[in-house]
Amino acid sequence: MTDAPTLTRPRLWPAWIILGIQLVGLVLTITPSLQNGLRFGFMMLGPAVCFVLFFLVWLLFLSRMRWVERLLIFFGAIAILAGAVPVVDPTMRVALWIYGVPLTMLAIVVALRLHGERPRRVGYALGGVAVVFVMLATLRLTGFTGDYLPEFQARWVPAPKDTLSIDTDLAAMRATWQPEGATWPGFRGPDRNGITDVEPPADWQSAHELWRIDLGPAWSSFAYASGRLFTQEQRGDQEMLVAYDADTGEPIWQYAYPALFDEVVSGAGPRATPTVAADRVFAQGATGIFSAVDARTGELAWQRDLVTEYDATLQQWGLSSSPLVVDDLVIVYAGGRDDYGLLAYDVATGEPRWNVATPTFNFSSPQLVELEGERQIVFADRAGMRGLTPSSGDELWSFTPSEWGGPPMTQVQQIGPTSLIAPLGDGTGTARLDISRDEDGWSVREIWTGNRLKPSFNDFIHHDGYLYGFDQNIFACIDAATGERQWKRGRYGFGQVILLGDQLVIAAENGDIVVLAADPTEHRELARIDAVDGKTWNHPIAVDGRLYLRSGTEAVALDLGSRRTRLR
Repeated sequence: MTDAPTLTRPRLWPAWIILGIQLVGLVLTITPSLQNGLRFGFMMLGPAVCFVLFFLVWLLFLSRMRWVERLLIFFGAIAILAGAVPVVDPTMRVALWIYGVPLTMLAIVVALRLHGERPRRVGYALGGVAVVFVMLATLRLTGFTGDYLPEFQARWVPAPKDTLSIDTDLAAMRATWQPEGATWPGFRGPDRNGITDVEPPADWQSAHELWRIDLGPAWSSFAYASGRLFTQEQRGDQEMLVAYDADTGEPIWQYAYPALFDEVVSGAGPRATPTVAADRVFAQGATGIFSAVDARTGELAWQRDLVTEYDATLQQWGLSSSPLVVDDLVIVYAGGRDDYGLLAYDVATGEPRWNVATPTFNFSSPQLVELEGERQIVFADRAGMRGLTPSSGDELWSFTPSEWGGPPMTQVQQIGPTSLIAPLGDGTGTARLDISRDEDGWSVREIWTGNRLKPSFNDFIHHDGYLYGFDQNIFACIDAATGERQWKRGRYGFGQVILLGDQLVIAAENGDIVVLAADPTEHRELARIDAVDGKTWNHPIAVDGRLYLRSGTEAVALDLGSRRTRLR
């Protein structure tokens, strides 16, 4: 028996135009030349504009279907969407909006195009919508790449944070280890500039793999001291600070506490890199738990809950400040109420020593520099930049660059005795500031501001008068004196970079190690190594002739010696 009688075919051309607009919005979402905030806006607002303002107007008033059909499709699609919310994996609820709504529109239009003259066309349309949400119910969203491309996995596969167990009873090497100084004490090395004294190998293909281990997810890098590596991880509902043997990758101790931060773009896990000083390791978790742990044993020395104590706002991407140790103080950003934005604690006791007000929503870390012969902490926030006296937090100077965009996400770079390069915000650009002092006090001049180097959350390198780093997802070189671009080539995703001698070692977002010549005249790739699996936003480190790199789920140690072996 066939469907009869046939019906007037719906007017579909306006719906195809609406789908085209939605497609343009999705393409703009993954266009890295656009500022990240704008791209995020296209991702979240596109479905609202296209579905609520355009598609429903077409369906209800322009589709030429019978009113009962229009209302059945409208209320049926809404009911399927609402019914999917409690059924899908919790990580997919945002995906229901970002991708489920556009796919709903597409399923309805395709069904009406194929079955538009049949009496059962409403059933076909709603059946297509149901298929969309059944498909989405089988998936888990683990995050997005720097280009805002979604990362899905099957729902029945364990989430990265749930694949590893916790063992707090480790005892090996605890008693005998003695710290003899931190070669790489924390975030981006001794001066937080990504520069190391390790010489690159004559032939990168002679580098060989020492070990490879699985880690719990986090965007921490490693700190290194006397043969130990320290990093943060997420395992289940526990944030962890873990020490590993740098020679073998074996865990030495694990310190865990209940905390879980998980958000749609970056996924689960801590964001900040630990800092090791003398016999302590300091780490800020993504939820604001700030811990000082014995570097020998992993036993807790003291701990502060920054969010609870100072009524701090838990930021969109978590608290990300890597602690800075200066003399007997450890300094960290909390973003608390009133004057409790940037905090200094006594290293030994954890007692507060000073605090400074800063606007909230900040993902950068305090930086120690020396300007005009005076040590000071340079800190950026949404209002601009300032220099602070380390011992007291007193303000020496403050300045807001002309194109300041915020929120701060990457580190200030010192390029001379009185000169800094300031990142202007997520995908905004950079500026050179010259800071001087005379009898009237401190003054700041903006030498240049430009968008030839637009770092997002990717730090850059200064070498021999030039800046090397990511202009969004393309690597670039600019003149530090003028801000003029020298070259822009190499698509390595949203990765990180350090400097070995005169070579740039890039940890690409896909986990590759890419080696470039630090040459302002040309982009010259020297080597490429398949290093780790998984999205890699973590900074590599190089110490004692070795390169250590971790991704969100895996870590590898490469010996930069002369023995040749096949990597991977």
